[in-house]
Amino acid sequence: MAHWEVLLRSRAIETQCYVVAAAQFGKHNSKRVSYGHSMVIDPWGAVIAQCSDGVDVCFAEINLNMIKKIRDEMPIMRHRRPDLYGFLQSYNKGNIDDTYHYQFGQHSIGCGQVFYKTALSFAFVNIKPVLPAILHFLELQTYVLVSSLRPAKRFSDLTSAEVADLSLCVQRVCRAVEAHFKGTSLTIAVQDGPDSGQTVEHVHFHILPRKPADIPNNDDVYRELATHDQDIQAINRRSEEEMNREAAELRHYFL
Repeated sequence: MAHWEVLLRSRAIETQCYVVAAAQFGKHNSKRVSYGHSMVIDPWGAVIAQCSDGVDVCFAEINLNMIKKIRDEMPIMRHRRPDLYGFLQSYNKGNIDDTYHYQFGQHSIGCGQVFYKTALSFAFVNIKPVLPAILHFLELQTYVLVSSLRPAKRFSDLTSAEVADLSLCVQRVCRAVEAHFKGTSLTIAVQDGPDSGQTVEHVHFHILPRKPADIPNNDDVYRELATHDQDIQAINRRSEEEMNREAAELRHYFL
């Protein structure tokens, strides 16, 4: 009871958010009594609505402009030091089927081809196999892509949070892809800008599983990655059923 209000006001001030706190009221047993006093606190730490110590209801107006004003005048989020402690990110995966289609540059990716999703990134299977003429292992004739959910064109267009989330997503997808395709190594590539070979104006990573001596001249993989998807109507384009099946198999690694 002594700390209820002061702690809630502290949380509102340090997060610069409204805090809506519901509280129990009444006697539980001979040793425990709940205080009540549900309350709403604004981002400045002021209690703007509060219930009594009985059964009660209170109302408050949430002013989004106030949140913006306080964060502009006191930009505490800019004082973070990720260079010292890294970025704080959630590993929780999102619900893939919440979005029927995902925007990938000028293309639309069906949710059936998406096998992993985070708060800011998503991973999906590719419509065309890479290096079909030079890969020696049939099971390695495909690769996956990881992209930001927001359609940013260049890597430098991403926010710090997006960079951190995308990097962690790539790391998790790498583990799954290497295990699923029984690879021993990975090629991880990103083409940033049209002069680098980027054909889709949306930041994305290519993740290609590898095996010993699978490509005689290893540099060929980068040449093929830069040109293999320019003819989207090529004969080796995969069917939707095939891509959905592969994505379903990869989803099992993230359950």
